[in-house]
Amino acid sequence: MRKRENPRVAIVSDALLTSGGAEKVVHQLIKLYPDATLYTSIADPKFIKENFPKNRVIKSFIQYLPFEKYLRKELYLLYPWAYRLFPFLSFDIVISVSSGFAKYVRPWRRKTKHILYCLTPPKFFWMKEGRAHKDDSKFSYRFYAFFMDTVLEKIWQYWDRKAARKADYVISISNTVKERVKEYYGLDTEVIYPPVEVASIPFFKKSDERENWFLYVGRVERYKGVNLAIAACAQARVPLKILGTGTQIEDMKNLVTELNAKGLIKFLGPLPDEQKYEHLSKCKALIFPVKEEDFGIVAVEGNAAGVPVIALRSGGTMETISESNPKTGVFFNEWNALELAKIVEEFDIEQFDPYNCRKQAEQFSSELFRYKFDAYVKDVFLSKKSS
Repeated sequence: MRKRENPRVAIVSDALLTSGGAEKVVHQLIKLYPDATLYTSIADPKFIKENFPKNRVIKSFIQYLPFEKYLRKELYLLYPWAYRLFPFLSFDIVISVSSGFAKYVRPWRRKTKHILYCLTPPKFFWMKEGRAHKDDSKFSYRFYAFFMDTVLEKIWQYWDRKAARKADYVISISNTVKERVKEYYGLDTEVIYPPVEVASIPFFKKSDERENWFLYVGRVERYKGVNLAIAACAQARVPLKILGTGTQIEDMKNLVTELNAKGLIKFLGPLPDEQKYEHLSKCKALIFPVKEEDFGIVAVEGNAAGVPVIALRSGGTMETISESNPKTGVFFNEWNALELAKIVEEFDIEQFDPYNCRKQAEQFSSELFRYKFDAYVKDVFLSKKSS
């Protein structure tokens, strides 16, 4: 019987609810493997219909539990079992895209190979800033507080480490994540940067047409550093526009009032891509103040539009933003408003060439991601057939 040249692929994600970095990875994988079946813990029917209308989507039992929408965090203990129940009997390759529990998949056939594309080890297990905080619901916070810094947390960490080490192959999305995987899981991994749709982002090559205000794009949450951007711009008395929404938007509006910066800081809410790109074409620079970002797609999107980026010197942005040859952004070293305020106050747009920004972003294009990932999968499949 003639052997198949192409593998039968299943793609597993933590959830399919909204469009974020993980979902963009899944979207590009579907371009590579259009017949792939999608597996996930929970999914939003509207999101699936709009983004993956031609694919079979299999959801776990968690989707059908009563009050699932209101108890998602409290149900975390069930997620490992939900993923282990997926059999994957008809597939050659299972690709899990995970920053949480999707890595727990364990194909029932030995011949089926599992490739873990690690977005990051779960921050709520391993990193203090990823844990529950008092901004969560009271019940969620009490639930997490019960586990934090206890033997039970150590057990969860053990399960998470064991799940990652059970994967046949592990890929990290950046060198930052590679270091975490080595530290927490004891694994050496290859790096394939996640996809950015550079080709679809309009390029604005005239820096002299930019206006004297800065832009923040992303979720309006403290862990994203939006409060730091607000405080710094208020202190420097330079205008800032905030594009996005989040659970702490009212807190951030109150902060603007406290800082007497109502006319200076503007909240634009979530906007469609066309309007986002319009703001990118006019802003002086994009402010990206996130601590220890895994990769930082927003920063690359800014560069793709020809916009320089101001970012904290930490995490994945140190791999995507260049300070010289070509110069596509500038870093601030300490996470405090005083240092960031000084940078935005003295920022000189003439030091940056939009063409250099675009060229830098092209190193992280979706086309390059697909080429590298497909080559990796083919190597796995060929080695599997020859064994």
